[in-house]
Amino acid sequence: MTSVTGTHLSGCPRLRGGSRPAVVVTDLDGTLLLSDGTLSERSAVALRAAAAQGTRVVFATARPAWSARELLRAVRGLGAFLVSSNGAVVSDLDGGGVRRIRAMTPATVRAEIAALGRRPWAVDREHDRLLGPDWHDILASGPGTAPRIDDVPDGLPVLCLMVHTGTDGPPSPLGMRGAVRWTSSGPGLLEVSAPEADKVSAVASVLATLGVGWDRVVAFGDAPNDTGLLAAAGLGVAVANASADVRAAADALTAGNDDDGVAAWLEGMCLCHV
Repeated sequence: MTSVTGTHLSGCPRLRGGSRPAVVVTDLDGTLLLSDGTLSERSAVALRAAAAQGTRVVFATARPAWSARELLRAVRGLGAFLVSSNGAVVSDLDGGGVRRIRAMTPATVRAEIAALGRRPWAVDREHDRLLGPDWHDILASGPGTAPRIDDVPDGLPVLCLMVHTGTDGPPSPLGMRGAVRWTSSGPGLLEVSAPEADKVSAVASVLATLGVGWDRVVAFGDAPNDTGLLAAAGLGVAVANASADVRAAADALTAGNDDDGVAAWLEGMCLCHV
């Protein structure tokens, strides 16, 4: 396993075999973003430089699209793709055109909430978030505060059900659980999605559009919902603050999110012209 540390790189980050990546895929929270949830100027500059050299950029996050777009304003105009809600939605970062959506019915979500013992929960739909009675997060939904509800209403499909499990580690086992998929983007948080709503299948749909194979991809991540991406990519890179299982699954390590680890890797790539 290779490692990248420090402010700048002196080497030339490459895929296996020495080729330059055609696509960069990066998670947001805990990976690209600082711990305060913002995108640093250094990271924005590095992403713009990579795009200027012809590398396509894909942001892959558990956040809903309406939240991620606000955080990525500084990198609009790159022709980037946005994989949001853990792969439930694939869209264009510029303009917001939806390319793919995989959602659950409200009835399916209500059944999952009941089966999980009525733990604190919230749901993301395409344009808003609804909070269950005991959910502590008050992430804004549009211009106001996300409304609280007693049960998931019929009508619009649900992209992601989030459940606080009350444990420090990710819930286990993750993966397919009957008619839904379980994953986790952080300790004590379970995220439930439709079967094909995962980062790997969502990014695969982007690669098919671009005509690029996984062997030309470098992916960055920090949490259990990123392990599939790191395994599928030609090079999987974990940030230093990633969980132990993610670091073990990665091909390489870079600096932590608060040290702009993704930017450090991209700076090295852009300095090495092929």
